[in-house]
Parts: sequence; structure tokens; C-alpha cells
Amino acid sequence: MFPSGYEREQERAVQESGVFIGSMVTLGNLVRAARLAQSLTRDDVANATGLSPKFITHLEAGKPTAQIGKVLHLLAELGITLHAQVSVDIPPALATKAMHRRRTSHGS
Repeated sequence: MFPSGYEREQERAVQESGVFIGSMVTLGNLVRAARLAQSLTRDDVANATGLSPKFITHLEAGKPTAQIGKVLHLLAELGITLHAQVSVDIPPALATKAMHRRRTSHGS
């Protein structure tokens, strides 16, 4: 079976150095592609990261509630880095202020 136009477009997107991640499904596809490109099984990645094969399966399937800390750990292990692009100007002083932890509890 030959890939559809959409599938060919997705393959080209993954091959580029930058991929727009607009959904967990897209992130899952990228994770799976990176894993397969390195000839790794889910068990291989699970053993290397300490994550469960089930978590990796769910992430690759686009599970929207995956824990971000675990996702970032998995991405690092697969050699994937994330870059954020902000559509508003953030003054340097405000960015510095945001990096300081609050001393109050959440919601206060």
C-alpha cells in the first residue's frame, strides 16, 4: 500500500529539523518516528528512561493527559528538544520576574 498525500506530507514534516507540535497526536507521531529511526522498541526506551511501555504507547497514541515531566524526560532520551515561540512581547524584566518562584501556595 502506498502512502497517501497526507502521510507523505507528515513524513516530510518529521524529516525537517523543525516540526510544529499543535497536538498530542502530532507529538506522539514525532516520538514514535524518532524511536523507530533509532531502531528502538518501546521496551528499549522504557528500560532507558524508567517509564513504562504502556506510558510510551499512550504517548505515541496522542494521549492528551500525559504528564509533562515524563514527556520531557522521554523526549530528552530520544534526542528531541522543544522550542517555544511566543506571539506576544515579554519584556526582559518580566521574564526574569516570572523565573522566580512564588513564596505563596498555588491559588493565593
